[in-house]
Amino acid sequence: MSLLPKSTFGKVIALGGTAAAGILGTMFSFSQLSGKATKEENDWVYPSDDLIDKNYDNGVSSTYAIDIDAPAYAVWRIFKQIGCDKSGSFSSEFLERTFARLPFYNSYEMQEEFQQPDSLMPGDIAAFDYHGMSMEWTDVVPGKYLTQWVDTKNPPAAPGSYAFRFPGMKHYAAAWCFYMIPLPGNRTRLLNHWRVAYEPDTFWPRTINWINIELVGGCMAHLQNIYVKRLAEFRKKPQKSGKFMRGVLGGRWFNSGTPAGRWDGTPLFEETETQWMRYGRQKPAVTAFREPVTDNPEWPPTENSPWADIVDKEYFEGWTEPKFSWEEQIRQKHEKTYLPNWGKEG
Repeated sequence: MSLLPKSTFGKVIALGGTAAAGILGTMFSFSQLSGKATKEENDWVYPSDDLIDKNYDNGVSSTYAIDIDAPAYAVWRIFKQIGCDKSGSFSSEFLERTFARLPFYNSYEMQEEFQQPDSLMPGDIAAFDYHGMSMEWTDVVPGKYLTQWVDTKNPPAAPGSYAFRFPGMKHYAAAWCFYMIPLPGNRTRLLNHWRVAYEPDTFWPRTINWINIELVGGCMAHLQNIYVKRLAEFRKKPQKSGKFMRGVLGGRWFNSGTPAGRWDGTPLFEETETQWMRYGRQKPAVTAFREPVTDNPEWPPTENSPWADIVDKEYFEGWTEPKFSWEEQIRQKHEKTYLPNWGKEG
C-alpha cells in the first residue's frame, strides 16, 4: 500500500515515466540518429568478421564512425591502451562503473609500458574486469586495426577468464574491432565496429542484443569515438576531479607557497591528464642526493637487530630472482606448494 496520497502517487509515477521516456528518447537519438557509419560501411565485410561467421550464420554488425584530425597511428595507439588494466574504456567511466559495474578509470596519456612491441599481443585478455568476464585480443595490426573477440564455443585461454553470454542464450560470440582508414592530410576515419551472433536465434536474444550493441552499446561507442577524437586532436581536458585533488593535496590552494609539481605552470602539468608512469626512469628524482638502491647485500641484518635470533642467514646466499614462468604458476595452482630453495643456484 502506498504511503503517498493517490494524487501524489500518480504524479510521481507520471514524472518517473516521463523521465524514463526522456532518457530512452535521448539514448535512441544519440545512438541511432547520430554517430553511425554509413550503410555501406556497416555492410562492408571487415577482416575480423570471420571470427563470428566461422561458427554462426546469423552474425549482425553495428558500426560507428568519426573523422579525426590526426594520423592513423596516433589513433591506433590510443586503442592499444584500452582495458580496465590499462587506460580505461575511453567512453563514459561514470556509466561504465555505475550501471555496468566495470572498474574503468580513464587515463588520457600515452604510457611507455603500454606502447612496447609486446605490450599487446594476440591472446592477451581484453579486460572488462578482474574477476573473469573477458574478451581476447586476436588481431593486432600496427597502425591499421585491433580486434578483441569472445565466443562461448571457444572460450578465452587464460585461467580465471570466462566467455560471457546473456541469460537465455546457449552460445554468444562478439568481435569488437577498431579500424583506421588513413585520409589525406594526416587525418583518419575511425570505424568502431561490433559483430555479434548468438544461439538460439529467437526473440529474446535478438532483443537483448539490439539493446546491447545498438542502444546502450551504441551510446558508449559513440561517446568513445568522441572522446578518442578529442584526445587525438589534443582537445581532451583534464578531469575536474583531478584538478580538485591537485589543488587540495598538491599545495596549490590554501596559500601553501609550494608548487604543485616540478612542471607547475607548464603544459607538462597543467594539461597532462595523468602521470607519465615511467618517465622518471630516465633520471629518478632521488638522484638529486643519492642513487636508487637495486641491490643491498646488508639486508636483512643478521646481527644486532630485532631479528638476529630468527633470521634465516643463508636464504639469500646463491639466490637470484627467478624468471617468471607460467608453467610454474600452473604447478602452484594445482599443487599449492612453492619450489624448495626457490631462486637458489643449482
